[in-house]
Amino acid sequence: MKNLKWKNTGLKSDIARAKGLGSAHEGVHHWMMQRVTALINAPLAIWMVYSIVKLQGASYAEFTTWLQHPLNAVLSIIFILSSFYHAALGSQVIAEDYIGCECFRALKLIGMKIFFFVIAVASVFAILKVAL
Repeated sequence: MKNLKWKNTGLKSDIARAKGLGSAHEGVHHWMMQRVTALINAPLAIWMVYSIVKLQGASYAEFTTWLQHPLNAVLSIIFILSSFYHAALGSQVIAEDYIGCECFRALKLIGMKIFFFVIAVASVFAILKVAL
């Protein structure tokens, strides 16, 4: 049987067994940021779908003209950043809940954060390159 951290073996004090098991006071912030990004993403997703439908069949020149409009470029960047941050938060919750091995979980969380950061930066760079 696995020696669980919280199991009373007599060798650890109550506080030593409890450290790392309770609230780190980060859960509320994480939960709130997921809700905030969801609220940001909802109208932006409707705007993005509307824009894509409106631009359907447009040429590259028409698309770049559309993206060069400051409002469209700024809303696209906000949508990208908010969406990837929301995805990173959601993926973190899934990894923390369903990956049992602490080493693999830590590697997975680091890898996911790097992945989402790199993809978000590349997306913003692409928007700025076309817009500017």
